[in-house]
Amino acid sequence: MNLVNDDNPVPQGELTLKVLADNQSTNHTGDVFAGWVAMNVDQAGEIQARKVAKGRVVTVSIGAMSFMRPVQVGDIIGLYSRVTEVGKTSIRVIVEAWIENDNGDSVSQKKLTETSMVFVAVDGSGSTQRINR
Repeated sequence: MNLVNDDNPVPQGELTLKVLADNQSTNHTGDVFAGWVAMNVDQAGEIQARKVAKGRVVTVSIGAMSFMRPVQVGDIIGLYSRVTEVGKTSIRVIVEAWIENDNGDSVSQKKLTETSMVFVAVDGSGSTQRINR
């Protein structure tokens, strides 16, 4: 976990995407499937990697994800991403998912999960291409 302060953890990286958990991706008890979260994590990572590649990228690996709490219908998930490494054709991105709770007076955030992802820049035909920096 990448925490600035263990007593008051905050997201690391740029707010890349916000999504609302709805009832279309839940189990019978109303908890959102982990796969739905993983899909949104992948999208946030792609958005960040595309900025670096200045074009199309594809996901080549996603690290393990451990979920610290359930996601329920109505939760807002904030996805924060940061680039940690850029190679000749690849980009490593860390994505953190945080559940936001708005109680009217203030917004609190609780970390849901994080993972490291690797994307590769590709051209229009899907062939790997160099990243111009």
